[in-house]
Amino acid sequence: MRRGYKWVDRELAAMDPESDWERMISLYAGHRIPEFGLAMMIYPGTMRMMQSSMTAATLAHTSKLETKPHRRFQDGNDFLTAWMVDGLSSEAGRKAAARLNRIHRAVDHRTPHLPGNLEDVDEFVYPLVLLATSGDRLQTSLGLPGTSEAMKIAWHRWAQTLFRLLDRGSGSLSDEAFPEDWNAMTEFAAKFDARPYEPTQAGHRVATAMMDFFAERWFPAPLRAFGRDITRYLAGEPVCRLHGIGWMSPRRERVVRIFLKSAFRAQRLLPDHRTPLPERLRRNRLTPVQLRQVERLTTRREREL
Repeated sequence: MRRGYKWVDRELAAMDPESDWERMISLYAGHRIPEFGLAMMIYPGTMRMMQSSMTAATLAHTSKLETKPHRRFQDGNDFLTAWMVDGLSSEAGRKAAARLNRIHRAVDHRTPHLPGNLEDVDEFVYPLVLLATSGDRLQTSLGLPGTSEAMKIAWHRWAQTLFRLLDRGSGSLSDEAFPEDWNAMTEFAAKFDARPYEPTQAGHRVATAMMDFFAERWFPAPLRAFGRDITRYLAGEPVCRLHGIGWMSPRRERVVRIFLKSAFRAQRLLPDHRTPLPERLRRNRLTPVQLRQVERLTTRREREL
């Protein structure tokens, strides 16, 4: 294992997605996904998840995405690496699911003015479908090869299994229906996106904060407008217009597409990571003291504005 320049595909090809799906996801996420890739999942994905006015209101109420974005990003990384790299059958994976369930219960108790905000089963299905299918959707939108058939099976098994570990407001989701295969997941996402949604001030505020954080975290000041355009492209034009954060001109959209296509092509040429993703994340992780310092600066800047 881990021999040669490009070794991940060789290891994946030797596995059976019906029985080895957890190892396949762990290998792919642990040695193919960069930290920037996680950011591309978390922030534009959250903007898509909060198309519902209820979800937007819940995220706005917690305010963590607006006031503590660095902490929120690290928390999101912790959940995803526990579920993807450690695996859903591992102690870390199950503890992460239990922790998220506790967070949801606490939010539910603190928001009696938002009855049923953590009750809709579809609001749990959709984020998992996005996590499983977002890479394929992005690459095919750029005219690049998408996810292999074996990985489609593995991603579906992963999303379905994680769904069974989660709770909604009234109890476990283990007996609720989840899309039966990859095609059903993509069909579910298309139907969910096609629902009629109403713009909200909460959605605008949270989406703006996420877009700004993505740009500030990953791009120097002269390129932050470009970073915001990348976030817009990843979220999609209908979502951006819903949240009132604007869309790009055709020229700027072409520039974003060229950048993303080049990044994916470079990834195909560069050697697979030998160091697992969690270890790479730890190198850039902020300590609790650093997080507090960053959050104080953010609060001070907002007051000055």
